[in-house]
Amino acid sequence: MHATQTSSIEYQRPDEAQLPTNKYRSATHWYLSFFWRSPGLVILSLGVSLISTLLTLAPSLLLGMAFATLKNDGFSTGFVLICLSIIGTALLNFVFTFITNYAWTIAAFRFERDARQEFFDTIQNHSMGFHDSIDSSSLLSMAMNEVSQMRMGVNPSMRMMTSSVLSLLFTMIFFLSFNFSYFLILAIGFPIYLVMVVRYAAVIGPIREELAKRLAVVTRDTQEIFRGIEVVRSFNQEDRENSRFIKGSDGYADIVTKEGRLSAFFWPALVLIAITAIIFGLGLVNLANDPATLDQFISSVAILLSLQFMNFMLPMSILNVRAGKTNADRIWEKMTWLDPVPDLAQEGILPNWNGDIVFDHVDFQYGQNLKYALKDISITIPKGSRVAVIGGPGSGKSTFLKLLLRLYDPSSGTITIGGVSMTDIPAKEVRKGVTMVEQEVFLFSASARENIAFAKENATESEIIDAAINAQADVFINKLPEQFDTKIGERGSKLSGGQRQRIAIARAILADPKVLLLDDSVSAIDSKTEMLLRRALDKLMENRTSIVVTQRLRTLLESDFIILFDKGEISATGTHEQLLEISEQYKTIFKALPEVVGGN
Repeated sequence: MHATQTSSIEYQRPDEAQLPTNKYRSATHWYLSFFWRSPGLVILSLGVSLISTLLTLAPSLLLGMAFATLKNDGFSTGFVLICLSIIGTALLNFVFTFITNYAWTIAAFRFERDARQEFFDTIQNHSMGFHDSIDSSSLLSMAMNEVSQMRMGVNPSMRMMTSSVLSLLFTMIFFLSFNFSYFLILAIGFPIYLVMVVRYAAVIGPIREELAKRLAVVTRDTQEIFRGIEVVRSFNQEDRENSRFIKGSDGYADIVTKEGRLSAFFWPALVLIAITAIIFGLGLVNLANDPATLDQFISSVAILLSLQFMNFMLPMSILNVRAGKTNADRIWEKMTWLDPVPDLAQEGILPNWNGDIVFDHVDFQYGQNLKYALKDISITIPKGSRVAVIGGPGSGKSTFLKLLLRLYDPSSGTITIGGVSMTDIPAKEVRKGVTMVEQEVFLFSASARENIAFAKENATESEIIDAAINAQADVFINKLPEQFDTKIGERGSKLSGGQRQRIAIARAILADPKVLLLDDSVSAIDSKTEMLLRRALDKLMENRTSIVVTQRLRTLLESDFIILFDKGEISATGTHEQLLEISEQYKTIFKALPEVVGGN
C-alpha cells in the first residue's frame, strides 16, 4: 500500500504576505494600486493638474479681453496689463505642468519598478511544474514589455486623460458663464464625442491585444533563431527561418494596417472639430449682429483650439489605459497560477542529514502527463555512500535526482531524509544541503568568478579559487584573457563543453553540500581531467553522500553500489560485479561503455 503524498510539484513562498497575489484581490486592484503606492505624489500631481488645466485655459479668456480692450481703449495700460497677465499665466502654467509631469513620472516609474519586482518574486517562487509548461520567452516579454505597457497606461495616459476631462469640464463651465448658446452646443456635442471615444477604445482595444500576442510570437521566434543560430547554419536553414520571421512580421503588420483603417473610421476627434466649426460659424453670425461680442468670440475659438491637442490624445490615452489593464490581466494570470497541491511544509522543520535517504514506493508524473516518469521506486541510500545511476535515455535517471533536490514532489509515496519526510521540509532547507550539477550546464552571462560564487553568498576569493582548483577549472581559467574576471558569454558560450562542466562542478564544490548530485556531469571531460577531478571529488565526498548519473566505467567500479533504471523503474541494484551476474541489461550497457569498446 503506497503512502500517498499527492504533490507532483512544489510551491515554495518564503514570504507569502508580501506577494502581490496575497495583497491584491484582482488584476484590476493590482493595476490601480498605482494610486496608493505613492499617495503623496499622486495627490500632488492631481492637485497641480487642476491648477495647470485652469492656467492652460486662462490665456484664451485673457486673449478675448485683450482684443476687446484694444478695440475700445487702444494701446492702453489695461491692454498692457492683460498681455502681461497672459505671459504670466503661461509661465506659471509651464511651472505647474513641469511639476505635474515630474510627479506623475516618478510615481509611474516607481509603480513599474514595484510591479516588475512583484512579478519576478512571484514567478521565481512558482514550482517547476509552472516553468515546465510556460514558454520562458513569454515570461521575458511580460517582465519587460508588458510591465512597461502597464506603466504607460498610468503615465502619460492617465495623466493626459485626467487633464483632458478637466479641460472639458472647465470649458463647459466657462461657456455657461458667458454664452449659453455655445454651452448648449457643447452640452449636445460633448456626450457624442465621449461616446465616440469609448466606442473607439472598444473597437481598437481587441486589435491592440492581438498585436501584443503577435509581438510575443515574433519575440519568441526571434529568440529561438538567435539561440539556435548554430543549428540553423549547420543545416543551411537560414532561408527557411528568414521566411518564418517574415511571415510573423507580416502578420503583425497586417494587424497594424487593420488598426489604422478602423482608427480612421472611428476617429472621435472629428466630432470636436465639428463642434469647433459650428461654434466658429455661430460666433461669426453673432459678431456680425453685435460687434461687442468680439471678446466672447475670440475667447471661445481660442479655448476650442487649445482643446485640439486633448482632442487627439484622449482617445489614445483611454486606449493605452485599457491596454495597460489588459497587460495587467495577462501578467496576473501567470502570477496567480495555482499548483494542484501547494507546498505545506512548515518553517523550522530541518532535514536530518545524519540519516539515510529512503525512497518508499515513489511514483512521479510530470504535470498532467499520464505516463509515469518514475514508478514504484523503493530504495535506501545510506549516509555517506557513493552511488552510481545508470540506464538508457528516458529511463528516469534525471528525474530521480530532481526529486532528491525537491524540484518536484512525488505523485505518491514518500522520500525521507533521516526519517523526516521531504514534503514536511521546506524546499529551501533541502536545497541548502543538496547540490546538483546537471547534464545540460547553465551558466550566467557573467565572469567565471561570478558563476562559481553564485553558489555561496559573500564567498571569499580564496574559497572561489580553491573550488576552481578542486574542480580542475583553474587550469583553463588562468589562461583566459582576464582570468577569473573574464566574461564567459551567454550560457557560457565562450567556453567548451568540458570547461562549462568544470565551472559548474566548482560551483557545486563551493556550496559544500551534504549530498552531491552529478547528472552525467563529466561526459564532456577527457579521461585525464576526469581522473584529476575524481581525486578532488574523492576528498570532497568523504562522509558525504554522492549520487552520480554516469556512463564511465571507473565511476561504476568505484561506487558502493549501482542503481540500474529502465522505463522509470529500478531494474536492478548492486555492485558492478553483482550486476554483471544478475542483469542481462547491465551486461549489454557494460559492453557498450566507451572504455570497454575502446579496450581500455
